[in-house]
Amino acid sequence: MNSDMVVGLFALYVSMVSLLLVLSGREDALLALLRSLWGRTLGHANYFAVNVALPLVVCVLCLGWGIRYYDASLVNTGAPLPLHLNLDFYRSLERPAPENPETNLYGINIAA
Repeated sequence: MNSDMVVGLFALYVSMVSLLLVLSGREDALLALLRSLWGRTLGHANYFAVNVALPLVVCVLCLGWGIRYYDASLVNTGAPLPLHLNLDFYRSLERPAPENPETNLYGINIAA
């Protein structure tokens, strides 16, 4: 599991907790403030857009990137992984840059 997948799962957690708070009838300080400033309908709409819809968009994008760049060769095979305390080891695990952005779209060669 790479960092993009972790961020995506955290965004899913944030959006689900916010959605459950709204659906259960409880409100936090931000929702109470938005309801007092904008009214009930617009306050709920703004709260939903910022605290539920935006994290869901981040979740979909990050999980998509995480699945796209998942490397099965990095999966632990049961042997303990060595502890690397420097960044040089982790720099080699970054996303590969596309060869030519004009002709390579999501790993598909479009220069035909």
